[in-house]
Amino acid sequence: MEINNRITAILIENYGIEATSIEQRPGGWSALAFFVEDQCKKYFLKVYNKRKPSIAPYIDAIDRYTPLIKWMYNHTDLKNNLANPIFTKYKSNKCEDEQYVYLLSEYIEGTTIGDKQLSQNHVNELAKILGLLHMNTSNIPNGLKQQQVNENFDIDFCENLYSFIKKDLENKDNRVLEIVKPYTGTLLEKINRKRYLSNTLISKPYQFVLSHADAHNWNVMQGEYLVLIDWECLKLAPQEQDLILIITEPYAGQFVNEYRKYMKYESPDFDAFEFYFLKRKLEDIWEWIKNLRFEGHIRSEEVTLELLKLSLDSCTRTESFRSEIQEVFN
Repeated sequence: MEINNRITAILIENYGIEATSIEQRPGGWSALAFFVEDQCKKYFLKVYNKRKPSIAPYIDAIDRYTPLIKWMYNHTDLKNNLANPIFTKYKSNKCEDEQYVYLLSEYIEGTTIGDKQLSQNHVNELAKILGLLHMNTSNIPNGLKQQQVNENFDIDFCENLYSFIKKDLENKDNRVLEIVKPYTGTLLEKINRKRYLSNTLISKPYQFVLSHADAHNWNVMQGEYLVLIDWECLKLAPQEQDLILIITEPYAGQFVNEYRKYMKYESPDFDAFEFYFLKRKLEDIWEWIKNLRFEGHIRSEEVTLELLKLSLDSCTRTESFRSEIQEVFN
């Protein structure tokens, strides 16, 4: 069935919405994105493919994070910075057919920051959003909080990448082999470093905060207000989880100063920063490899290969990371 026909049927059956317009929009790697309009309102619809194994965790997360987003929308100062989820007629967070899972929210008039640099106002607004998110951790109802994932510093994806390099990489003579092979020494070194950091962090006491865990430019929209979107990675984790994507930028000092207006942050954990920094690099590499070798790519093969090459190059330039972020706090 053609996707627009599926969406039309899903919206009528589950939301009582008779769509007058359905337009596909650029989405992330985990889901397709659609603008939907009826006679009265505009909506945003995410569509997840159940047949892609790597998407399963993102689908499973919907029932954890959607009620929490709804609670924050209704009970915190973050209302203007969130996309309001829309539940089905049956009070469900999502709906599905045999191939897809569908997640609906109110539409936000605005544009994703994407490849553009954050302005000073963007930096201050994002610092405020994350500061308020972390600050409100203690206010979340226990039932909602207990549903969330707690950071356990697992590195399963690293072990999968390690196994691939050792056992599967050379089984097929294609572009993946050509691109990845020169970097295998670096990758194995970074995997070993991740193992060390994981063991170190597991033994440390932490007071976790509610973390978006994916707060980069492609998940930030500028409309009337700055809005943080795509909450599939939501978890309870150290503050460094949310700060890692900002702390390496030229505006890191400005961000930290603004963040501290909302959330106490006096003792940065540089082991945690390094853990999350390497996690981002290695997870991206593993995702591109899976798309190319095992699951089929969401973007074109050439684009996916280029992203893999960029991620591999980036992984070779991580030696100065720790000293650079220490300067932010000196």
